Amino acid sequence: MSRLSLNPEQQKAVEHGAGPLLILAGAGSGKTRVLVQRIAMLIKTGHVRPFRILAVTFTNKAAGEMKERLRSLLGTGANTLWIGTFHSVCARLLRRYADRIDLPRDFTIIDTDDQRRLIKDILKSLNVSSRITPKAILYRIDQAKNKNIDPRSINESPLDQVVGDVYTLYQSRLKKEHLLDFNDLLLRVLDLAKIDRALLSDLFDHVLVDEFQDTNLVQYELVRLFCERTNNITVVGDDDQSIYAWRGAEPRNLLDFEQDFPDATAIHLEQNYRSTDVILSAANAIIYNNKDRHVKTLWTDRRDGAGIVLRDCHNERIEAKFIADNIAGQYAPHNIQDVAVLYRTHAQSRVLEEALLSRNIPYKIIGSISFFARKEIKDIRAYVKLMLHTTADSALERIINIPRRGIGAITLERLKTYSAQQGLSLFDAAKACAQGEIEYVTPAASKKIDTFVSLIERLKALIEDESSMAAIFKIIIEKTGYIKMLNEADFSESEDRLENLEQLVAMAAEFDERHQGAETHTLWCFEESISLTTTDEHQNNDDGPYVTLMTIHAAKGLEYPVIFLTGLEEGLFPSIRGDEDDPELALEEERRLAYVAITRARDRLILSYARSRRRWDRMDYAAPSCFLDEIPETCFEKIYARKVSQQKTSKRQPQDSTTVVMDYSNDGYEGDVPTIDADADLKSANDAISTGSIVSHRAFGHGVVLATEGDGETKKLTIRFSGEGVKMILAKFVELD
Repeated sequence: MSRLSLNPEQQKAVEHGAGPLLILAGAGSGKTRVLVQRIAMLIKTGHVRPFRILAVTFTNKAAGEMKERLRSLLGTGANTLWIGTFHSVCARLLRRYADRIDLPRDFTIIDTDDQRRLIKDILKSLNVSSRITPKAILYRIDQAKNKNIDPRSINESPLDQVVGDVYTLYQSRLKKEHLLDFNDLLLRVLDLAKIDRALLSDLFDHVLVDEFQDTNLVQYELVRLFCERTNNITVVGDDDQSIYAWRGAEPRNLLDFEQDFPDATAIHLEQNYRSTDVILSAANAIIYNNKDRHVKTLWTDRRDGAGIVLRDCHNERIEAKFIADNIAGQYAPHNIQDVAVLYRTHAQSRVLEEALLSRNIPYKIIGSISFFARKEIKDIRAYVKLMLHTTADSALERIINIPRRGIGAITLERLKTYSAQQGLSLFDAAKACAQGEIEYVTPAASKKIDTFVSLIERLKALIEDESSMAAIFKIIIEKTGYIKMLNEADFSESEDRLENLEQLVAMAAEFDERHQGAETHTLWCFEESISLTTTDEHQNNDDGPYVTLMTIHAAKGLEYPVIFLTGLEEGLFPSIRGDEDDPELALEEERRLAYVAITRARDRLILSYARSRRRWDRMDYAAPSCFLDEIPETCFEKIYARKVSQQKTSKRQPQDSTTVVMDYSNDGYEGDVPTIDADADLKSANDAISTGSIVSHRAFGHGVVLATEGDGETKKLTIRFSGEGVKMILAKFVELD
């Protein structure tokens, strides 16, 4: 193993001997290489036998890559290493020691689909309202198990009682059928430790854990059990990239590691091998504002990087057009595989997809599916198709029990049989059933069919004289009970689905604006326009180069030469809601998301935001993200901003860079263009701020200046903000009140 292949800090981590080791590895700092080299060193020096080493990763792909690298270094000696995810390692342990906890060795692991079917059967047996979905119940059970809490002990909402009742029967059925869910794989190993604690701690001489900031409480407890005898634990992580608290990850596992292991050696990997110095300067400046973190500053030898481009847009359609035009002009056709477009929420993909399609730019969505292929969009469109044409049998089949109405598969099959016998559409068969004309459908089922038929006919009457497409879609979404269903589901995915429906209505409102008064302004024409769009999609084009679209969460661990980071607006990114338990902690997680997004870029970073964004059928206005104020102005190469007059410039106009100020009052978009008051966006006069001045900051609100230091661009202010405490901020990031 050559010392020349590692920098000094990496070498120090690789050669660390016994005892706990904390490797704080910044983005792009070569942490996987360090882990692999450390394992190889432990074996090659003869200190540890391969089968006495446990290396835990978070994905099967990462585990596979680690095994391949070690095979290239160690040959067949790598085959006896314990390398895998927490779940795969625990499954292997349970196969070996199942008899000690009264667990059959032939247990099988139940997948998510089978879990939902099982929960569905249990809900039915308990006669629980169909509005409570299996997915909502499983989400609650999963959250509790991640914290090693019995779901029956939680009593925070009316749903918790249902969860407790279901959980008892759920676990009973799993035991009866020799099944374990993914959480049980971990929890049963903890049960094993209760019987024979030494068994687990004697298995391994060294334990190494990657992405430690993403571990939950149960996983951390397992790690501590595995290394209890030797104290030889190596954890690699970056608290600045902890972005999965919403799914059970506990950032404090990494933050408190040195308290739990007081004799731990901490090594900072700060040299970045991915991004340019300009990109890292922006990332460092943003994450510096987080309080609860290990302090580290990424640096690189790549000092030839281009500056960041910032685009101020009137609305989200102009933002999407700007991105598509740039990709088509600079990167297409062969270099588009170098480009990724990142956004905060899945719903933002809609306008981006439309803009890319309009330029015939192939794209692929990672971690999700195309907007028009999402379930809620297809459900509402099925209602529209049935109302437009009651012979649309496939549409009726899709939505006859969505939201749930108690119309099961058997009843639907009987409708289809009657339909075929009589030569009728399914809807006409349903009308006959509602009138009691199908004798082999029970009266109870006929009543439910009648409710559905009445709903469709009532909807047709409601929209008959309605000329607004946005109003029609809002009526359908509301009157069908779809929104109520999502609100009552009570799990995190509901929010994404509601945002997608919001975008569907927004799309209808845009259609209204473009076609008002025209012959093409009909529900038929709008539905046809969607169908034509989806027919021409370049989604999931694996045959050639494509632009990658994804949320920031999905981008974790990936990198691209060119990153477009979109939607940098207050309320969207950062996304802080009024019901947050701790807004400050929520803002810190959003800031970590921004850090992750920026550090995905290798060579070019283009930021953008929209001054207005359509939500449902209205326009909402937002200020630029507070994160933009945290990026030093010297990082920017170009700022595209609306030109108001020759004498006025953007607040963020950098001093030592090339600034392009453009007038895009129409910008090729035929819809409404809101007027922006540029005077509110002018640079404040730093020298006018003194001790006692009242100032405002986009993130922290209003405050009073306690002290000043320096002048000009480097002038620093010590400010006491109401409810936020005392902070030191550069004067250029605040405005004088």
